[in-house]
Amino acid sequence: MKKIITLLFIYLINMGYSQVICNLTYERTLMTFNVYIHNPSGATMYKAKMYIDADGSPRAYGPSNSGLDYTANAGYTGNWYGVVADATGQNPIIQTASNPYPGMYVSTTSLVNSHYAIANPLRYVNSEVVPYIAMPTNVLASGNVHVGDVAYVYNTVTGQSCFAIYADAGNTTSIGEGSIYLAGQVGVNPNVRTGGTSLGIIDYVVFPQSGFGQGYIPTIAQIDSMGNSRINSAAVGGTCIVACLGSTVDNTAPTTLVATPAGWDTTNFNAVFTDFDSGCLGSVSKSYYRVDDYNASGDWRSNNTHGFFNDDFNGTSINADWTVHSGTWTNPAGYLQQSDESVSNTNIHAPLTQNLSDSYIYNWTGTIGGSGTTRRAGLHFFADQPDSTNLGNSYFVYFRVDDDKVQIYKVVNNSWGSSPVKDTACTLSPNQAYDFKVIYNRITGLIRVYVNDVMSAEWVDTAPLSNGSYVSFRSANCTYKVDNFKVFRSRLSTSGISVGAGNGYDIRYQNPNPATPSAKVSSLVTDLSGNLSTVNTQTLNVDFSHPSAVTVKDGATNDIDTTYSATQLQANWTNSTDANSGIMGYYYAVGTTPGASNTKTWTSLSTTSVTVSGLMLTHLQRYYVSVQALNGAMMRSSIMTSNGQTYVDRTTGIDSKDAQASDLKLFPNPTTGIFTLSSKKFTGEINITITDVLGKEVLSKTVTSIKTEIDLSQHQAGIYYVVVRNGEKVLRDKVLVGR
Repeated sequence: MKKIITLLFIYLINMGYSQVICNLTYERTLMTFNVYIHNPSGATMYKAKMYIDADGSPRAYGPSNSGLDYTANAGYTGNWYGVVADATGQNPIIQTASNPYPGMYVSTTSLVNSHYAIANPLRYVNSEVVPYIAMPTNVLASGNVHVGDVAYVYNTVTGQSCFAIYADAGNTTSIGEGSIYLAGQVGVNPNVRTGGTSLGIIDYVVFPQSGFGQGYIPTIAQIDSMGNSRINSAAVGGTCIVACLGSTVDNTAPTTLVATPAGWDTTNFNAVFTDFDSGCLGSVSKSYYRVDDYNASGDWRSNNTHGFFNDDFNGTSINADWTVHSGTWTNPAGYLQQSDESVSNTNIHAPLTQNLSDSYIYNWTGTIGGSGTTRRAGLHFFADQPDSTNLGNSYFVYFRVDDDKVQIYKVVNNSWGSSPVKDTACTLSPNQAYDFKVIYNRITGLIRVYVNDVMSAEWVDTAPLSNGSYVSFRSANCTYKVDNFKVFRSRLSTSGISVGAGNGYDIRYQNPNPATPSAKVSSLVTDLSGNLSTVNTQTLNVDFSHPSAVTVKDGATNDIDTTYSATQLQANWTNSTDANSGIMGYYYAVGTTPGASNTKTWTSLSTTSVTVSGLMLTHLQRYYVSVQALNGAMMRSSIMTSNGQTYVDRTTGIDSKDAQASDLKLFPNPTTGIFTLSSKKFTGEINITITDVLGKEVLSKTVTSIKTEIDLSQHQAGIYYVVVRNGEKVLRDKVLVGR
C-alpha cells in the first residue's frame, strides 16, 4: 500500500518569501532515489542523477562502436531495441546517402514524428537538438505520464534549468536520464560516453497530460510554452512546486525600464528596454511594449494598424475606432458601458492588426453587473469577421460572475462548439472592478488569462490562429463597464519607433505646445513563472516639423539697397513661429551670393536684427544676409535671404546722384531692354559693367564712344546696376528694365 507523506519545506530566502507546503504521495524508490506524486497537480517528481541518452541522434550508433554511444547500448544481433532492424531482426538498418549520416544505424525513441517512415532518422527525437528525458515504464504508469508530456529539469548545483519532453522509455530499475541537448542546458557534461552525473543533484518534475501526445515532436519554443504553463498552473499558494524538491521559490515579479533618446524626438528612433528577473527561474520569458500618441482632440490613442491600442474612454462620446453591432453601448462618465441586460450577445468592435509580433497582451478594467443570475462578459481577440455573431474566427475569454468561472473559447467559422476549450474555477464578484489581462502567443498557441495579475486560466492551441484584424467586447444578460483598454505587442530588447504624420508611423502627432508631451512608450514583461511586471512608461516630446521661415530686410529697419560703411552691415527679419517646441533663436550668415556665408559664417543669436561689425567690405560688391530660425527641437527653418545691399566707397567714386550731376545719362529709363548710355565728361576708353540685383554680372564691355547703346532685352525685367569707368573716374547708376 502506498503511504501518504506530507512534507513541509520551509524555504526562507533573502527576499523574505513565504512558506512552501508540499503534499506528496510516495510512489517508489529506484537506485536510492525516491519518486513522488505531487498533490493536487498530479506531477511526478524525483531528485536523481543524469545519465546521457543519445537515442534519436542519427549518429548515436554505428558499426564497431563508431557512434556517439557504444553499440551494445542499442542491443545485439536478434535483439536490437535501440535501432531499427531489418525484417529478420538480425541486422540494423544502415543509413543511405539520402540520410543525415550514411553508414550509421537508425536510432529510435519512444516518441516519433508519424509523418516519416520507420527507417527514416527524422522520425525520431534527436538527442542532440531536443531537450528530452527518459523515464522507467513503471514510473510512467503510476504517474499517468504519457509520451510527449512536458517536464521541468533543474540542476540544484549550477542553478540551471530547462523544460523538456518525455521522449524515451527506460528500464524499470534505473532512473535519471536526459538527452545530450538537455544535459548541456542544465550544466551537466553532455558527452555520451564520459559525461553525465551519478550524484542526486537533478530535480525532475513531469506534468501528466501536458504534451501533444504521440506522433508529433514539438519545437523548443512549444516545449517552453507548455512548460511555462504547467509549472504555473501547478503552483501551490503562489510558489513553485519545484520548491518541494529543494529549488528556490519564485513569487518575485520581473522589472522593466524604457529608455529613449534625450531631448526632442524629430524622426525615427530606437527605444531600449532593460528587463530583469530575480526570481528562482531567473529569466524574463516574454517582453512587450506599446506606443501611444496625443492626438489633436486631446486624447491619448495608439496606432491600431501597428498592433497597439489605447482607449481610456475619457471623451464625451465613443471613439470612431469602435463600431456598435449589438447592445446599448455608451460612454457616459469616462468609461465604456453596455447597459441592456436583456441582450444575450452584445458586440462593440474595433480594428486591430494582430500579426506584427509573436505575442499580444490585451489589458482592460472590467465590471460585470446587473440583476440577473447568468451574468457574463469578456473579450474576443484575433477576430476576422467583426459583424458575425461570434466574429468568424477568433478566441474569446468569458468571465462568469454567477458561476465563478473563467472560460476560453476558440471560434472556428463563427462557431465555438458546444463547450469551452478551457473551463476554470475563479472567484468573481458582481459590480466589482477587475484588472483583466489576456496573453496570446500566435506562434505557440499559448493563452493565459490573469485576474488582478493572478494567472487564472490557460490553454495551448495546437493549431493556433496566426492572424487577426479585430477585437470586440461582448456581454450577455448583464451590464458591462470597460475602461483603460490597452494592447501590447511582444518585442526585442531594442525596438525601432517611427515618427511622422499619418498612419504609417507609430507616433503620428507632435506636441500641441512645448510643455505638453505627445508620445509615450510603455513596457511590460512576464517571467518563466508567469509573474507580471508593473508597466513602465516613458513620455516623449515630439516635433517633426521645421519652424516657419522669416522675411529678411537689409538695414536696421527699412530695406536698403546701398551701404556706405566699409566695416559693418545691418539686417532685420520677422519673427518665426513653432507651435510644437517654440523658437529658441536664429542663425544668420553673410555672403556675396544669396545663401552664402563667405563674408560671415553662420552665427547664432536670439534677436530679430543684427549689426555685423569688423568687416572689410569691397567697393561696389553686393552683400546678402541669410537667416534661419531654430526651434526647441533643434531643427532649423529654410534659409531666407535678403535682396542684398551694395557697398559704395565714396573715396573711390561717386554715387548715383553725383553721377547724374556729372552728366551720366541713361535713356530711356525705365526701358523695355534697349537704352543709350552717354556722358560728355568721358573721353577715350570707357569700361561698362552691368550687374543684376543679386550681384551677377550680365554685361561687360569696353567702348570708345561717349554715346553707346546697351541691349538688355534678353534679360529678365528688373533693376540693373550700371558702373562706368574712365581712367580714375567711376560713375554708377541704375536702370529699370520692364516689359
